[in-house]
Amino acid sequence: MTWIAILRSQLNRILVFVALVISLPTIAFAELLRTGRGRVVAVRTVRLVAGLCGVAFDVEIARSINPESAYIFVANHSSPMDIPAVLVACPGVRFVAAAELFRIPLLAAAMTALDTIPLERRNPEAARAELAVFAATDGAGNSRIAIFPEGGIAPLGERLAFKSGAFALAIETGVPVVPVAIRGTDQVLPPRGRLAVRPGTVKVRVLDPVSSDGLRVDDRAALRDSVREALISAIEE
Repeated sequence: MTWIAILRSQLNRILVFVALVISLPTIAFAELLRTGRGRVVAVRTVRLVAGLCGVAFDVEIARSINPESAYIFVANHSSPMDIPAVLVACPGVRFVAAAELFRIPLLAAAMTALDTIPLERRNPEAARAELAVFAATDGAGNSRIAIFPEGGIAPLGERLAFKSGAFALAIETGVPVVPVAIRGTDQVLPPRGRLAVRPGTVKVRVLDPVSSDGLRVDDRAALRDSVREALISAIEE
């Protein structure tokens, strides 16, 4: 990186930090004032701050995606920037996030305002049980949910194995799985970039839904592998 690029990334770090401090409580407060307002504020903030940092989102959505239908969106996870990328591409989604993130006060308030679903990812059995309860009681079949099945951010240039929880949830609720291929976030904000955002373009491709109709929970691994293959193929294009 040139000294100009380094300086720009450090200035962006300050900008992102200030934006987080201001926007997280604002999202929570906006949601208290009116249901759904917090999400509008979140999406607008992401677009504004990204633009100021020199980051553009190039979003392509398959024509087969019905804006009124329930889906489970499954995305690769290479950077903290993946979360705002999904939010911009699919503004109405509910995220599934690690339960420990809800211990961070400002972040917890904003995630609650966005109706984020906490999950004990460090305990696979507990996570599966929580997803089963959610499927049975919280209307997962009527929701648009976003899950990062790698369970965490992959090291730079690598992919982590997909966990099966999202695919079991899809089968149990009869909801299609939509692969979301994200490319460029690890260059704009590397895994350990500590908010030092670099200018660049993030490409998000929302692919055709993969049906879970007629599948049993025992078929979750096959569904997982099929979705992962489609997702990685789209990233490598």
